Amino acid sequence: MPEFEHLSLRQRLLLWLLPPIILLTGIWIGVAYAIILHFTNLAYDRALEDTVQTLASQVHIEPDPVEINLPPTARRMLEFDQVDTIYFSVSDEHGYQLVGNHGLPPNPDDDKAPGETWFYNDVIDGKHLCLVEYTIPNPHTGEAIHVRVAETLNKRKILSREVLTYYMLAPQLLFLSGIGLLVWYGIGRGIAPLSRIRDAIAQRTHEDLSPLIETGLPAEVREQVHVINGLMARLGRTIAAQRRFIADATHQLRTPITVLRTQIELALRADPNDLHTFIAKLDATSARLSRLTNQLLNLNRAEAGLTGAAEFASLAVDEWIEDVVAEHVPMALDKAIEVSVDIAEAIPAIRGDRQLLSEMLANLIDNAIRYTPAGGRIKVDVRQGRENIILTITDNGPGIPQSEKQHVLKRFYRGTETGAFVGSGLGLTIAHEILVLHGGRIELAAVSKENSGLRVMVEIPIAIAILR
Repeated sequence: MPEFEHLSLRQRLLLWLLPPIILLTGIWIGVAYAIILHFTNLAYDRALEDTVQTLASQVHIEPDPVEINLPPTARRMLEFDQVDTIYFSVSDEHGYQLVGNHGLPPNPDDDKAPGETWFYNDVIDGKHLCLVEYTIPNPHTGEAIHVRVAETLNKRKILSREVLTYYMLAPQLLFLSGIGLLVWYGIGRGIAPLSRIRDAIAQRTHEDLSPLIETGLPAEVREQVHVINGLMARLGRTIAAQRRFIADATHQLRTPITVLRTQIELALRADPNDLHTFIAKLDATSARLSRLTNQLLNLNRAEAGLTGAAEFASLAVDEWIEDVVAEHVPMALDKAIEVSVDIAEAIPAIRGDRQLLSEMLANLIDNAIRYTPAGGRIKVDVRQGRENIILTITDNGPGIPQSEKQHVLKRFYRGTETGAFVGSGLGLTIAHEILVLHGGRIELAAVSKENSGLRVMVEIPIAIAILR
């Protein structure tokens, strides 16, 4: 027999179903056999009772003696049986046999009432007998006359074997065979959807991640297919994000790498006196390339979080904001920009990925510093809303034209008011992706009616666990 783990689902179900069915069938056979045997014995006992009653009716009690009317013909009829041996005896209170063909033992039960029939079993000459005793009271002497009839158990045993063999075991074996075939066929029909799912998956290529058909499937299989479809959907989003990342990285890195190589070639051919100028250009290009690479990686990580890769934890808002702002203070001081932070008291915690949220805030503050002119002002304000934390970053830079506010959240889009700063067009896109991952949103608005300055409002849901 093969090991259990190597068995098919059909074979495993049969191993689980057939033993209980066989056990229950065996119990049913035993109970039915006991019931049939009881009524068989009851029928033979009643026949034996009729015999003892007939024999007792032939006993006539006179003052003296007791007469028994049992002619030879009646005796032969009483003893006749082709299968069993019949014994009978009529005896007095003292055990003296008045008539009979064998001495029969008395009923071991002493609590006997005259005029009643008693059944009991005993062994005579090594033969198991079923005996019946009928007691006739003698009104003249006050003693009793005992009429006993016994027979061997051959007919009962033969009938029991025939009932068990021909009327119970044979039909039950046929029944079990039919049950086994029906169970085998039924299980095959039941697991047929699994075979269809297997074939549907086997026929697909690695690029086909469309959902499997869930209609017409049993509830248990439909649940499994639903889980598989969910997995393929997440896998499809992950593959699409990876492909998009590779395409974006290839497109965006090609230009700075080409510029870098060109500047290196020019530097190699340049006059030593101009070498410092070329090195400065190489440094600026390398910094831009490094920033672009980091932003591409952060964008990829944010998109990976949308497929379930991010790990959320409780995050203290005041500590998180102060840490990120502190990292950008040197950059703001270089441009003599004043950065102020106003955080309301008792701000509840949020749940999120600290690294991603820090990257989101860093991009927003970095953009504000880069686009704000020297000597400008940037204000970071944090308040608690009804169900979220409202973070507002306000600067007095050039702002974003109303016509471009719908496009600046798209990747690699750079507005027309960028001035001297040449960015990658990924900062707001990364912030938007990270906020979507955390169930938040971002909104851009002008500070003044002339569309100067920019107010970036960010909403992040408060941690439900903290609220409770």
